[in-house]
Amino acid sequence: MSSIPSNENSYFVDQESSAEMARLVEQGLMMTRHMDGLFPSEIDLSSVHNILDIASGPGGWAQEVAFAYRDKYVIGIDISNAMLNYARSNARLQKLKNVEFRFMDATSPLDFPDGSFDFVNGRLLAGFMWKEAWPQLVNECFRITRPGGFIHLTETDSLGVTNSLAIEKHNLLLTRALYRSGRIFCTDENANHFGITPMLGAFMQRAGYDNIHERAHVLNYSIGCQGYLSQYKNPRVGMKLLQPFLLKLKVATQDELDQLYDQMLLELSQEDFRGIFYFTSAYARKPL
Repeated sequence: MSSIPSNENSYFVDQESSAEMARLVEQGLMMTRHMDGLFPSEIDLSSVHNILDIASGPGGWAQEVAFAYRDKYVIGIDISNAMLNYARSNARLQKLKNVEFRFMDATSPLDFPDGSFDFVNGRLLAGFMWKEAWPQLVNECFRITRPGGFIHLTETDSLGVTNSLAIEKHNLLLTRALYRSGRIFCTDENANHFGITPMLGAFMQRAGYDNIHERAHVLNYSIGCQGYLSQYKNPRVGMKLLQPFLLKLKVATQDELDQLYDQMLLELSQEDFRGIFYFTSAYARKPL
């Protein structure tokens, strides 16, 4: 994939961070809870046997699938050794023999033969994807999907919509940094969204998939709601981990980020705090 920068780590946070691992564990559980299960409900799973989870992180989704469906075999891939070691240890503790985790970079050609999988899954891949990497990755997914198999991608376009001024400012700073580093599809660095979710179906169609479906999901993490506690931890950890990336792209100073972080924690704890996290899943089939 020659158009991808070869001398730069694609993740914009430290992928070996234990804090990031804990955040991803919580986030994965939260997303599954607010979707329609581990798989789109319309898919007939009787023909799904071999499954790939791209950028599997701490392995939550892959292990949930392996636990719930003992007749299916799941492979998770990631470039974080810390995440892979955690996922492997957790799988051993659960005595899951139908899941494995491999070191593999999703921004490079995937080391699998053609037609290896019945189902290819990816969640929040925007954490490490450049614009040019998206169509190339989906093309690789098409290659390794068997005829009649499926791809399923889930992404978001912002940190959420809230009545917190600090979170809204963080949204703008992150969008600006992502734009400057060539990672998102909005056409202006002052946009308040990433522009990724509208592209998912287009990437699938261009790769050759058909029967494309898209579905929106909503998580209300206003204070007092079920999602509040888990989602409260997300910005509290995530905003700190993002600071080096924002500083590198010169969208704010350290003093500005520290003041914004303190303001965010205060606003998140206000009794009138309201927040909605939107994310979109798209799935499609490879023609027979």
